[in-house]
Amino acid sequence: MLSPSSRRIIGGVLILAIVAAGAVVTVRWVTRERPPEQLDGRDPDRPAISIEESVVEHSVGGTPAWQLQIEQIEIAGGGRAVAASDLREGLVYDQGKPVVRISAGKATYQTADKSFEVTGGVKVVSHRGAIITTSQVQWIPTTETLHGPAEVTMRAEGVTVRTQDLDLIVPQDIARTANRVQVRTEHGQMTGRNLVYNLQTHGYTLDSIQAVFAVDAAREELERLR
Repeated sequence: MLSPSSRRIIGGVLILAIVAAGAVVTVRWVTRERPPEQLDGRDPDRPAISIEESVVEHSVGGTPAWQLQIEQIEIAGGGRAVAASDLREGLVYDQGKPVVRISAGKATYQTADKSFEVTGGVKVVSHRGAIITTSQVQWIPTTETLHGPAEVTMRAEGVTVRTQDLDLIVPQDIARTANRVQVRTEHGQMTGRNLVYNLQTHGYTLDSIQAVFAVDAAREELERLR
């Protein structure tokens, strides 16, 4: 951080990257930036700009795709990477409407492919009511998917899912994984693979099932398995 004597206050909008298909990333801020005389001879991979109380937004064709509200960001590597600490809230949009909220300790945005990653106590909340907790989530813009490569717990409509390598496909309202899954409901528990969970209907499919249920409860649970 800079001393008060070496800071100057700037307000406005910084366009970080303008890419194909009308995709734009902007930062709105009230910030303290290093004076130009302090930038000469710096390491190109070290932060060039430190921005406080910022909103990083990405839009495609004028339609918002995602937004990150953060306490502080640092722009490094000639603008190729944006690192954010103390993520207040992240929003993922579908057709211009916010459908997923994200909280985490840290976020990193790559301007080259317009992807971002959040780490540290990650919590993802779908507008359908599903809550996903994990340590790391990546946004894959080409498929509009939130990918959780680490251990993941998802809770939705009385169902708790534990697995690793879970994808939340935002436009389809679907969570899926090919890995082994443990599913727990009020009636019992089961394990299997190739889970596809519909966040809108809360029905799901599962292969290679091993289950422990009471007889009456098993009938009710099988109705959810489409």
